[in-house]
Amino acid sequence: MAFRLQELSVMEQVVLALSCVTIGFLLIDPFMLERANVLKTSAPEAPNFFKAFTNVGRSNWMLIPTGAALALALVLRRTHQGLRNAAAHGLIASTIGFVFVSVAGAGLITALAKNIIGRARPQLFATGGPLNFKLFAFAPNYASFPSGHATNIFALATVIAILWPRARILLYTAAAWVAASRVLIGVHYFTDAVVGAIFGGIFPYWVRDRFAARRWLFERTPDGGYRLRGVRTQRWLGWPEALAPSPAGMKRIGSQTPI
Repeated sequence: MAFRLQELSVMEQVVLALSCVTIGFLLIDPFMLERANVLKTSAPEAPNFFKAFTNVGRSNWMLIPTGAALALALVLRRTHQGLRNAAAHGLIASTIGFVFVSVAGAGLITALAKNIIGRARPQLFATGGPLNFKLFAFAPNYASFPSGHATNIFALATVIAILWPRARILLYTAAAWVAASRVLIGVHYFTDAVVGAIFGGIFPYWVRDRFAARRWLFERTPDGGYRLRGVRTQRWLGWPEALAPSPAGMKRIGSQTPI
């Protein structure tokens, strides 16, 4: 019988997740830290290469433009007359708002969690090992788990992948390299990056469901899924549902009485 994670209770899922993270702390993190140190010795130029693009995971370049664009779209929606203009600006505001809320929300939760958990960064491994924690430290050296850069870049990649499914492979590949760079330059452990990436990849789907419940940008489908509102928008972004008639639509067309 196939095993499904959804069949486990919440407590069982929590125990399984904590067990996997603990194994990662004890076994995977020391190994990956050693490999990163070997890389620095064997290829001194490698850390500089990864430092060149690791800050792509910073949230400021994602949030400042989207926040400004969201404010502008809301102002235009209120000032421009006409139903068509209001609808267009509303769609733009919903799209930018989806990006902003997903990235900002994921980043804010991660920033709070990492400072509460207080895991020491890899540079303190020699003195405290992989299980060196200082709860509620709110100090840079004790803000390793999870990685904020990994959370931010995967949240952005997921948001764009939700809106533009055709680009998801390229997006997640680029996000994985940014997250890996945090480990390879020695500022995060492997599990820090992985957990940050997982959370960043999950949170936008939660935001999408909240938007769909209010019919902001998304809407529910009869089969329990979701879709972007507007066939023209779906076609522009390359949604498969917009490229061919749905089975229900084909039945309706086939059932029409010929004239």
